[in-house]
Amino acid sequence: MKKLLGLLLGLLVTGSVFSEDIDSVFTLKNSPFFTDLIRKKHLIQPLRSSEFNFIKPQFKHLKTRRYQFFKSGQDFFIHFNGSGFLYQLENPTDSVLTFKRIDDTENYNYNIEAFLFTHQKEIYNIGGYGFWRSSGTLRKYNHKDQEWDAEPIDQEIHLPYVNQLGTSGQLTWFNTNTEHLYIPFQTIINSGVKSSGEDDEIVKKVYRLSLATKTWKKLGKTHPDYFDLLQKTKWVLATDSGQLICFNHKVYQINFEENIIKENTDPSLAQSLERINNDHLVYYDNQTIYYLNGKTWQYDSVKVDTAKFEKANFKVWKKNNGFVTFWIILVVLFSGAAGRKEIQKRRKKLLEDAANKIPISPSVKIKFNETEKQLLNLLLEKSKQNSTTTITEINYVLGIKDKNVGLQKKVRSDVMKSINEKFNFLQDGDTELVCNIRSQADKRFFEYYIDKENIELLEIMLREES
Repeated sequence: MKKLLGLLLGLLVTGSVFSEDIDSVFTLKNSPFFTDLIRKKHLIQPLRSSEFNFIKPQFKHLKTRRYQFFKSGQDFFIHFNGSGFLYQLENPTDSVLTFKRIDDTENYNYNIEAFLFTHQKEIYNIGGYGFWRSSGTLRKYNHKDQEWDAEPIDQEIHLPYVNQLGTSGQLTWFNTNTEHLYIPFQTIINSGVKSSGEDDEIVKKVYRLSLATKTWKKLGKTHPDYFDLLQKTKWVLATDSGQLICFNHKVYQINFEENIIKENTDPSLAQSLERINNDHLVYYDNQTIYYLNGKTWQYDSVKVDTAKFEKANFKVWKKNNGFVTFWIILVVLFSGAAGRKEIQKRRKKLLEDAANKIPISPSVKIKFNETEKQLLNLLLEKSKQNSTTTITEINYVLGIKDKNVGLQKKVRSDVMKSINEKFNFLQDGDTELVCNIRSQADKRFFEYYIDKENIELLEIMLREES
């Protein structure tokens, strides 16, 4: 956060001298990288902002500002961070590219680190920082007036920010097909009013903005493992389906629309991607990453085979226990139950019966299959000894110890999901029977256990079924 506030202070100080002449034109040596990019007819996400100066601003206060290259339709642009400055390419086929300024805006420094995106032929940015606070304002470039207009949305949601990336835009993603914009959490800054701690400034909820209706929807709690990943990664790239993230010798594929995270554990792929650093211009297209080295002017690419990614054991967000999901589970397990009050009454009676060792009524008894019961007996025995159960032990009990890693993950996930769904009706929330924690021996893996509060009830359930 100190890095961000330092940047904010510097840009606010320079704002007072933006009455000087600002560059009206930039030139840039052409490259096959730009030629290929400009020729592409489909959507390409805005290029990641580079620290290397591909263009040479003369105006001194632009020399320290980062900027983004991006396409809108067949047009190619440059946009400067923290401003409305917009430059459009005039001569895409020449050996020297010329970008001419097309906006007529003043610099207000209210949208530092805003997220830039395009839809059809419209150019937008959202959020950013200015005057010691963050905002959730949505802005659209008005081609006729050459100004940025504020677009009304139903509520103010702030963009995420992490220090090691140095920009909030990299963690936000827009899907032009569905017109959905996603943020994995909020970072709220209001230093002009009060000084708050890091925890007070972060809202760990995933939100989705519908560009069509201009409304935000809260999707659920940011999964703690995904949040931890975002706090530590130094490499993020937007793709056509979400993001690629490198961390700890793995590459993660984030799919916001389906709430799925996949991983590739091949360290050579992670190493290849992490070498594409802030000296490069880079974009993703059709399972390939294209990049241009600003220092050597070398144009190259890396293939990313998405078929080699396997589903990770965590998601983007943890779904809220909504009305629809609740009733689907309820119908399967109770079939005759009706109404939330009746469910709460049954839940209370089950817990009381468990405490008094009264047999569970057949009408509400949970039916675990044999595989689930074998796993639960293992977890129960270990948990009563205050121990956790390793993946190796679970694989053995499930009969998959000799199977490939991908199949092992799928079987474990399916069995535990089934167990937790069958148990979850007892709780008015997102309580899980089978819990997990990071292994102390190897943080890459989880170990599993039964929560102490549920041990006695589980023992009775298993005894009643035997």
